[in-house]
Amino acid sequence: MSIGHVLYWLLTGALIGIGVIGILSIGFPFLLLGLIGVIFGAIRLGGSGLWAALVGFGGLPALILLWDVTSSPWACTTSTVIAPPLNTNYYTCVDTVFGPLTTYHVMAFGFGVIALLGLVWPVLHQVWARFHRGAA
Repeated sequence: MSIGHVLYWLLTGALIGIGVIGILSIGFPFLLLGLIGVIFGAIRLGGSGLWAALVGFGGLPALILLWDVTSSPWACTTSTVIAPPLNTNYYTCVDTVFGPLTTYHVMAFGFGVIALLGLVWPVLHQVWARFHRGAA
């Protein structure tokens, strides 16, 4: 597996991830380009480095969502806001054990879990291969 394969799958996954989070605005071209990349990569590269697509799919959208929430003050949407503070972003919030979190926090967590699964995949593959080589 070459670094080129890993970078290719990382970029392809990132394009799909950006397409998913931006599907209601500018995401469709990114999603389409990423899906074309998956088809091309499956034909030309096979599965070599495919785990990097999960890292790209989860990592870049998670970073974008977290940046959006942390770049300016945020608040949950309410219908009783009379004069909203300047430069405050309003989000739909969900009540959790940790208090109110925006849907962006929840989506960033989900994308982050996907990225972590992509990072764990090659490690588990190596452990599995060593275990079966030792057993044979």
